[in-house]
Amino acid sequence: MAHLVGFLRMCVMRDWVTFPDGTRGRRSWDADPQRAGAWQHRLAQAWGGDERPVCDCRYQGQPMGLSVHRCLRPRDGRQVEVYHLARLRNQVALHAVACCFHEADPRRDGRGGYADGVVRERDDGRIGIALRRGVRCRDVAAAPAEPAQAARQGGGQGAVRQARMTELGLLHLLWEEAGLNGWSPPLGRARRRWSFVREALDRAAVRIVPARNQTLSDRLAMIGYADADGPALLRETARSCGDTWRILLLGIVDDIAVVDWTRGRQFCSLRFDGVQDYHLRVSAAPVWHERLTRRYPMAMAALALPRAERAIRVVGLVTATVRVELEHGEVTLVRCRADDIALMEVEPDTLTPVSSAHELAIARALVDEHRSFIRPLRFDAAT
Repeated sequence: MAHLVGFLRMCVMRDWVTFPDGTRGRRSWDADPQRAGAWQHRLAQAWGGDERPVCDCRYQGQPMGLSVHRCLRPRDGRQVEVYHLARLRNQVALHAVACCFHEADPRRDGRGGYADGVVRERDDGRIGIALRRGVRCRDVAAAPAEPAQAARQGGGQGAVRQARMTELGLLHLLWEEAGLNGWSPPLGRARRRWSFVREALDRAAVRIVPARNQTLSDRLAMIGYADADGPALLRETARSCGDTWRILLLGIVDDIAVVDWTRGRQFCSLRFDGVQDYHLRVSAAPVWHERLTRRYPMAMAALALPRAERAIRVVGLVTATVRVELEHGEVTLVRCRADDIALMEVEPDTLTPVSSAHELAIARALVDEHRSFIRPLRFDAAT
């Protein structure tokens, strides 16, 4: 097991930010109910200004500037402006490893398996991506590089490099950009609260651009237990997708099963944890159960067990067409037909990805020893 420790990079996370007026704050305050309002006020003041906030990193003696992004989100029944911080273009490797704006070296995780341009930094600091299946309904899936072929050719310069990102690659990108592939002791059990996880993922989704004039947050809906704002966000996203756009659903998966319908017909049903508050139905062709069992044996084996006996949790990302049922102008049911499903196994308390029982044991040992760690992700790389 000792040789597996190499995939974990040890660090103590830094997230202090200095604003143009000289005041200081921590990025983590965005998830602190007592400080989130003051933090958002500071970001609002910095948005669109001539001077940028900076982190504590320095390059060639100069502080590292940051970008402030704005979006609208429903909260407590009304639209509110929400602000997020992001690093500037081509500065990923210039931030210190301990900085919350640092990004893993693509040569050390699965991003190195993509062809040039599949994942690219834009001038505004956001991330442009080329998806195998676009977010527009008229887009069809492009054939990805055959994993077996890539594996035969190895990981060197002659290896096949993926020309498009699949749903699994997108799930890994979101998790990494949200910082959910790492853990540090101050987090404790905060990730047991889905609202905390959703906020982190939403900050990441605002930075990811899958199509012209579209951010991933425009089409992403996150489903989780005891999240007061989640159902309204799902309804808003589903209505805005309509017949033109696909919706992307993300959450902890509670069950995937083949269900009998009528006249001997069947379909594959996917149910997220906490979905009873969302009025959401997710279905797929019955063949998807077999496909998922073949692609994600560890995840599907866990889902086949009673909830109390599962050693891991399973995160799912579903790309689907959506149909909204209305009554008196209000959404009563959101029906989604899956085009693709990606699954990811995670440690239950920290939600850090694991791909084997050995990695699960390592992650738990590091948490018990109060050690910070980062777990690089595979994305779509074959090796």
